[in-house]
Amino acid sequence: MEGKDLKHITQIRLWLLFGNIAVIVFYGAIIFFTNLSVINYYGLKIAAALSIFYIIYHFSSNYFLEKKPEFILELSTFLTLLYSVLLIDYFSGPFGYLYLFIYILILAAFIFKPLWGLATATVFTIYLTLYGLFAAGDLTSEWRQYLIAFLSIIVSSGAGFLVNYRSQKIEREGQKLKKTADKLTAEKSQDEAVLSAIADGVYAVDRDRNLVLLNKAAQGMVGWEEKDALGIKCQTVMKLIKGDDNVSVCEKDCPALAVWNTGEAVFRTDTCFIHKKNKNRVQLSSSYAPIKDMEGNMVGAICVFRDITKEKELERQRNEFVSTASHELRTPITATEGYLSIITDSGMCKVDNNTKEYLGKARNTLLGMSSLVKNLLSVTKIEEGKLETTITNFPIKDLVKEVIDVFAKKAKDKGIELNFSESKEPGAKGKKAIGRALNVTADREMIREVLNNLVENAIKFTDKGGVTISIDYDKEFATVNVTDTGMGMPKDAQKHLFEKFYRVDNTATREVGGTGLGLYITRSIIETFGGKIWVESTKGKGSTFHFTIPLALDS
Repeated sequence: MEGKDLKHITQIRLWLLFGNIAVIVFYGAIIFFTNLSVINYYGLKIAAALSIFYIIYHFSSNYFLEKKPEFILELSTFLTLLYSVLLIDYFSGPFGYLYLFIYILILAAFIFKPLWGLATATVFTIYLTLYGLFAAGDLTSEWRQYLIAFLSIIVSSGAGFLVNYRSQKIEREGQKLKKTADKLTAEKSQDEAVLSAIADGVYAVDRDRNLVLLNKAAQGMVGWEEKDALGIKCQTVMKLIKGDDNVSVCEKDCPALAVWNTGEAVFRTDTCFIHKKNKNRVQLSSSYAPIKDMEGNMVGAICVFRDITKEKELERQRNEFVSTASHELRTPITATEGYLSIITDSGMCKVDNNTKEYLGKARNTLLGMSSLVKNLLSVTKIEEGKLETTITNFPIKDLVKEVIDVFAKKAKDKGIELNFSESKEPGAKGKKAIGRALNVTADREMIREVLNNLVENAIKFTDKGGVTISIDYDKEFATVNVTDTGMGMPKDAQKHLFEKFYRVDNTATREVGGTGLGLYITRSIIETFGGKIWVESTKGKGSTFHFTIPLALDS
C-alpha cells in the first residue's frame, strides 16, 4: 500500500481512538459529578468496557498495521459501530423506530464484505436473544415482534449477500473484460508497430472487399491515407496495380477474389504499379492469403506486396549478359571441338597415341563447356518465358527405346545394365486407361532432353547393378520412371534437388562433376507441358525419378 493511503488510515484510527477515550471520560464524569439515572443503565458499563478493550486493541494492532492496514481499519470501524447497539437499546429498544438502522447496517455490512455482514448480523442476533432472556421478562406477549425482528435480520442479511454476490460477479467480469481489452489493445499496438515497421506494403479487405487495413508502406505507394482509404472498395485504391497486359488486375484478374473463391493463397510476380505521384512503373511481388474466423469461414483477405523493380532489372541484365556471353562462347567452342575431331578422328593428321590421348581429353572438356553454354542458354530462355516449343503427339515408349540405344554403350562400358521394363497393360493402380491413346502430347525433342539428362545421371552415379526405365499409364498421364541402383541421396537433399545450381554435396558428386542446372531445366520442361517431376531415394540403395506427361486425345 502507498504511504499516502497508510497515513490516511492512521488518521482515521486516531479519531476512533479519541472517540473511545471520550466515552471513558464521559462515563467517569457521570459517575463522579452527576446523579443521572443513566448511571444505572447496564449498557453504559458495557460501553466503558468496550472502550477500554478498543484502546488496548488500538495499540496492540499497530504492529500489524503496515502488513494488513485495510483489515485493521475494518476491524477498528466494526468495534466502534458496536456502540450503535447500545444507543438503539437505550433510546428505543429492539422494537423501536431506531432499530430500522440495524437492518440498514446489516445490509451495508454484507454489501461491503460478507464476513463483516455475518459478524454484524450475529452481534444483533445475540443482542435480541439476551434482551429477550434478561430484559423483557415475559416473552409471550411480544413473541410476534421478536419473530419479525429475527426474520428482518435474515432478510436484510440475505438481500445484502445477494447484492454483494452480484456486484462481485459484475466486478470479476469487468476485470476479466478489462484484462481482455488490455490484451487486445496490447496485441493491436504490437501488430500496428510491426506493420508500420514493415517495408513491404500490406493491405487487408473484408468479405465485401472493403479495405480494413493499409500500412504506411502501402500508403506511400498508392498515395492514399489510411483514414481516407478504410471502408471503401479496394479496387478504388488499388486500381493502379496492373498486369503484364497493362490492365488493372482489379478489373480483369483480381487476386483477392481468387483467394476468396478458392480459399488458397495466391502469389504473383507479374504485376506492376504506376506510382500516383511520380508516374514511375514499379514491379511488384505480391502474396495474397485468406483471413478465416475460428470456424474456418472466410472473412477477408490480406495482401503483402513489395517493390522488386531493381531485382527485375538486375535479373534482366544478368540474363542478357548470360545469353550474350553464351552465344559468343558457343561459336569458338563448337569450332575448336570440330578441329579437334578432325585431328583425332579423320586421319588427316598423324599424331602419336600420347598426343591423341591429350587431345581427346581436351575435346571432352570442350564438350562439357558446350553443354554448360547450352544449359545457360536454356535457363535464360526459361526465365524469360521464351522457351520455344513444338507440340506433337508421339509414343513415349518409342522415345524411351531411342534414348536407351544412345546410352547402351556407355552403360556397357561401365559394366551396368540399362533396361526398358515395358508395362504389360496401359493402366495404373489396376485401372486400365480407357478412352486415351498411349501417345503423349509435348515437344518430342525436349522430352528427349529430359530422358537424356535423367538416364545420363543414373548411369553416372551407379557403379554396380543397373538402370531401369518403365512407363505407367492412367486416364490422364503417362508416368516415366527412371530407377537406378546407385548411391542414392539423403532426405534433406531431395527437396532442393530441382533447384538451380544445386548439387548434393558428397565425394562422389565432386568427382563426377556437373553444374547443377540439368535437373532445374528438366523440371522446367516438364512443368511447361503440364506435368510434374519428383524423386524417391534412399541413401546407399539408389533412386527413382518420376515425371508425368499428359496423354494425347487422339489415337
